[in-house]
Order: sequence, then structure tokens, then C-alpha cells
Amino acid sequence: FFMKFIFYCKKNMNLKIRFIYAKLLVLILLIISCDSNMNKIDINENQLGKETSLYLKQHSENPINWQRWSNSIFKTSEELDKLLVVSIGYSSCHWCHVMEEETFANDSIAKIMNENFINIKVDREENPDVDQAYMTASQLMTGMGGWPLNVITLPNGSPIYAGTYHTTEQWDDILKRIIRLKKDNYDGLKEIANNVKNGVTDINTIKKKENISEFNAEYLNTNIDNWKNKWDITNGGDLAQQKFVSPSKYLFLLNYGKIYEDLEVIDHVKKTLDIVSSSGLIDFVEGGFYRYTVDNEWKVPHFEKMLYDQAQLISLFSKAYKVFSSESYKNVINRTVSFLNNNMLSKDGLFFAAMDADTDGEEGKYYSFDYNELLEISSETNLNLFLNYFNIDINKPWENNKYLLLPNDNKDWMEKNEVSKEELNILKTKWINNILKIKKDRTKPRIDDKIIISWNALAIIGLVDAYEALKDKSYLNQAKLMFSELKDKSFRRNKLVHTYKENQFQEGVLEDYAFFSKAAMKLFQVTGDISYFEFSKNIIDDAIELFNDENSDLLVYSNNEDLFTKLISIDDGVLPSPNSIISEQLFNIGHVIFDDYYLDLSNKMTSSVIEIIDGNINSYSVWANNILNRVESFYEIAVIGPNSNSVTDKINKFFTPNTIVVQSSIESDIPLFIDRYFDDKTYIYVCQNKTCQRPETNIDLALNQIPYIN
Repeated sequence: FFMKFIFYCKKNMNLKIRFIYAKLLVLILLIISCDSNMNKIDINENQLGKETSLYLKQHSENPINWQRWSNSIFKTSEELDKLLVVSIGYSSCHWCHVMEEETFANDSIAKIMNENFINIKVDREENPDVDQAYMTASQLMTGMGGWPLNVITLPNGSPIYAGTYHTTEQWDDILKRIIRLKKDNYDGLKEIANNVKNGVTDINTIKKKENISEFNAEYLNTNIDNWKNKWDITNGGDLAQQKFVSPSKYLFLLNYGKIYEDLEVIDHVKKTLDIVSSSGLIDFVEGGFYRYTVDNEWKVPHFEKMLYDQAQLISLFSKAYKVFSSESYKNVINRTVSFLNNNMLSKDGLFFAAMDADTDGEEGKYYSFDYNELLEISSETNLNLFLNYFNIDINKPWENNKYLLLPNDNKDWMEKNEVSKEELNILKTKWINNILKIKKDRTKPRIDDKIIISWNALAIIGLVDAYEALKDKSYLNQAKLMFSELKDKSFRRNKLVHTYKENQFQEGVLEDYAFFSKAAMKLFQVTGDISYFEFSKNIIDDAIELFNDENSDLLVYSNNEDLFTKLISIDDGVLPSPNSIISEQLFNIGHVIFDDYYLDLSNKMTSSVIEIIDGNINSYSVWANNILNRVESFYEIAVIGPNSNSVTDKINKFFTPNTIVVQSSIESDIPLFIDRYFDDKTYIYVCQNKTCQRPETNIDLALNQIPYIN
């Protein structure tokens, strides 16, 4: 091309013009050369010092020549025919810290890795698609997963080994075995990689269905009966050795229990939330939820605190407060929001990602106390009463002669110890003040200060839910400010990013679009501001275009072409599946604008998973709720008129399953609102299947038209 260009210049241009074009050509060559150099990587140095990710920076001093995830890595690895080590974790992960200190700081391990592998460190919160792909491979190969996740791959990224935490000796042995296998049986490794790749691809292949499924109550009832057999009747939640809350499970169960008037379901939800709200999962001193407990009684926490947990638990307890009116749930909501604002709020009004489990190299050190500190905390009060209240057995410390404080607030304890609620409150105030004095001199847990778009969107949803339940206007105002900030900061070249920090950005994945759309829809519902609805719809339209999977009716998780497999996420775990949320949003949009296009897309998405989730809907609770919306009557409540805000606020104090509540204080061309606005009155329209019943001005009369609301 350049030789032809030069020949053309010589033949057709005068000397002055040729000189100008020659300078331009040199400039072009320089730019191309610079770009080429920029894409080259130096695998002989640790590259993580220039990163903004806290997790990657924690490994920047390792003697291992760590690289970040990029397509340049694979070009280099294939040129050199070097295997890859892909090591995945996150900043608040305890065992990630342990392996970093024990193994990745070891010079002999570094020598083996540097000489024989190209080594990639991945922050799973920055690159959730990379994590999901290799976690799926790990679960397929070993039946388990966790972090740190350490995977060894072919030069093209296809896995040949996967495991979690390893001691130095174990990792040394694994590396040497793989090196020998590459030398002696490379074809065998390639066969393993091909089998794993095919297995992961099969898991992420969900074919289109020719016909929409028939949704019926029997399907749900049978699955709920199966789920009941997995409940922990004694301790609440599901039977498990470790306890996670997974809020979407209990949101679905609340909806199901209220619609079918299943008291067993409703009682199980209440029992679980009552236990959780006074369990070891909560930091009773400074607020906030830990990620999970390592036991099945919700007593001993794993101490990291994640934004997505706080956000979803605010939503869950807000919905539950509407049903049960429990003062303890109200306290949980307020304390959790306060925790976020006091500890995880950025100067821009958005929330940071996580708080570490470790301080000074010890897990839970910030939250545990030795015997002398117990004496200091309980000073001038009855020591035995103090120990009894906090479930402390002096002969059984938690770890390293340290004790955890697990409060006992139940009425039985107060009666047994002849302590009134007022007396207990006085004692607790003294004890907590003494705890705070001790903590004041301690190293605080590290905050991972990256901004994750999807998690902040969940926080917006949580704040709106809290506003609906408690009518604290500050929560709504904060949600609106957060939305505005996210909208301003989260787009690059008209596409969402997933996370950003110090002008470094990671490309957005499907969950960012899904959760952000839901946050906008929630704000539209509670404010009536049409711009929120337009944003919600537009971002869903973008997601459908960007993440389309031609082989299924679902959307791929990311467009990362460097992954060894495509990803289709459908499980509703600690985070809901973005596909299930997209289906929910399409359903809501279709009901607001009476558009069968969106309803059909939603029906196809939900139909495509109905057979897969059958028998295990406890892991697919948002999908289950999507099915519930179709099995039983779904209602639109449209509040239209000059006082729509105040009327909607009163309606939103009720728990409204299988219902979308929307409003407009002005005339609107949204189909659900057309020809229903009057200047003199605010009317409540209860609608179903594009048909509205007689409008009401009385809230009770309007809600009486919906059998689920009481």
C-alpha cells in the first residue's frame, strides 16, 4: 500500500505537495509503529505496578512477572508456545491474600513460573466474564470452585488444569507436573483442553425453542415442594455447611407466599430474616453485612463486606418490612444504608466495591477481641452477663485466643436473665462505646475503591425500595443523585463500562445493562419522570443489539473475543442472572407501552430456561418470579393526575406482587397513560391485558381489585 502511495506521489504531484505528503507518510508510519509497540508486552517484568485495581496492585511486588488480561497476551503466548497461568481473585478475599504471601512471593516458585509460563493476574470484579469462563471450567473439571482460582491453559487460553488455594508445596508440584506433561505428552494436554472447552461450550449452549412454553401453577407448586425439602427448618435459609442469604430467593418466596397464601413459605421467610437480622452475618457495631458465615448457624462470618450484598439486602428487608412491619427490619435497613454512607461512599456519591476481610495480615482481626479486651469492654458491668449475652465461652476462643461477639437479643434470653429491654439497651450502649474505643486504635479494613456500575445500580434499587418502605426522602434523593452520576460517568463511546477508577475503564458486560435498566425503571415508577423510563428502555434495546446470541433466545454475558468460550449466564446466585433481569425488564416495558415485541422477547427468554431450571428453582429464583408473573394474573396500577406522587407513595407502602405500579403527574403519550389524565383529580387505574377497570380515587377501593394485596 505504501509503495503504491509513494509511486502515486512521484507521478502526480509537484515537489512541494510531494514534500507535504512525505511528511504525512512519516507521521502515519510513526503512529503505526507506536501503536505496534503499545500492543507489545514485556513478559519479563511484573506489569501490575501501573494498574489501578487494588487486587492487581497487591501482587505488583511479587517476583512473578504478572501481566494483566489482554489480547496481546495470547498473541505472545502462541508465538512463544508458552502455557499460561491465569490466577483470579479479588481484593477482599482472605485466601487470595494467603496464597499471595505464601506462594506468589516465593522466589523459587517465581523462577519456575517466569521461565515456563506467561502469568496473568485477573481481578474477578474487573473482569467477571473471565472469572465466569474459568470458574465454569473449574467446576466441570473438579466439581468445585472458589477463590483464588488458579488455572493453567494452553497458549490459546483453553484450560488444562484448574484449582483454588494451594500451599507452596502443592503449587510447586502442580507446576512441575504440567511442565513434564507439556514436554512428554503435549498432544494429551491438547486433548484435555479440547474436551474441557467442548464441555464448557455445551454448558453455555441453550438452543432456541420452537414454541413458547405453557406456564402453569403446577410447575411452580411442584418446584416449591421440592425446595421445601432443602430448607433448614432449625436455622433458617437452605440446608448448607456455609450460609449465604441470596436475597432474590426470599423476594421470590415472599411473592409466591402472598399470591398463594402459603403460610409455610411466608413463615420460613420471616424465620430466616429474623435469624439473619440478629446473626453473626451482621456487624452489630458498625453496620453492614458480611458476605457469608462459615457455619450453618449464621454465627461465624467470613468478614469481607461486598456492595452487592448490602444493596440487595436493603431491598429484601424493605420488601419484608412492607409485609411484616418488623421494627428490627427497619433498623437493619437504616443501619445498612448508614454503613454504606459512612464507609464506602466516594466523593462523587457512588459506592466503592468492597471492604477487606483481613487487617494486618489476619482474617477478622478488626472484629475479634482477646480476653483482656473483653474485660475492658465489660468494665463496670456484670462480666458473666456480658459473656452470656455475647455467647462467649472463655474456654473456646474463636481463633488465636480471640473471641467473636455474637449478640443475643431475643426475648427468651432477657426473661431468663431477668433483664428488661431498657436495661439491656443501657448495657449495650456502654459495651458498644467501649468496643469503638478499642477499634479506634486498630488498622481499619482496606476499601477496594473501584466503582462497579452494576453493583451501584443495585444500590440505587435498594435505596428506592427503602424509600418506598420507610418514606425517608433522603433515600430517594440519594438514589437520584447516584443515577445521575452513573449516567454521566459510565459511558465510553456510547457503550457502558463495567468499572472505572483513575481513568482506567473495563468494558461493560450484560449485568451492567440489566441492573442499570432496572434501576432506571424503579426511579421512573417512584417519580413518574419519563426520562428514567426512556433510559431504561433504551439501554435494554442496546443490550439486545450488543449481546445477541444467534443460536438462542438469550443474551451472551460479554463480547470478550479472547475468551475460549462464549458465556450465557442464567443462574440466580448471589447476583441475579442478567438474562433473568433482562427478561423481567422486557416484561415490564411491554406492559407499560403495550408492545408485544418486548413481551414476546421476554416470553422466549423465560421459555428457553423453563426445562433447565425445573427441579432446582432455588438457584433460579428470578426466573421463577418471571414464571409466576405469567402463571397468575399480572396487573398494572397506573396513578395519573396532579397528585400522582403522594398517591403512589401511599400505594407503595403495600406489598404488591405480580404488579407494576407506575405514575404520571402530567399528560403523557405512554400508551398506559393516554387519555387518562384530568386536571382536577388523580385517578388510580387497575389494568390487566391492556384493559383497565373503572378508575378510582380511593386507594383502598382500587387495591381491592387485586386479590394479592392486603
